[in-house]
Amino acid sequence: MLSLYVFATPIYYYEMSGQMKTLLDRANPLYFSDYRFRDAYLLATSADEDESAMDGAEKGLQGWVSCFEKVRLAGVVRCTDTDALGAVRNAAKALETAYELGKNV
Repeated sequence: MLSLYVFATPIYYYEMSGQMKTLLDRANPLYFSDYRFRDAYLLATSADEDESAMDGAEKGLQGWVSCFEKVRLAGVVRCTDTDALGAVRNAAKALETAYELGKNV
């Protein structure tokens, strides 16, 4: 059975969190294994109102994915203006994107 990875991160200084970067760095041994994941997804939240605030995180994850020839970055959810408790509830576009991606998994 093939599987997928879903990465979620808040955006700090226009990039993925340090914890996510560390996870990607430590997953390097997967490169030489018979890995079964094919799709990767990124869920990102940002206090910034501009979706471009997440470009760095997407580029960083795409760099990691590009090292695995059987894997693709299958989808990205960009949730902006989410700096307060419960703010994601008002992010209709991001929630719809996540819902549509989930239906196709």
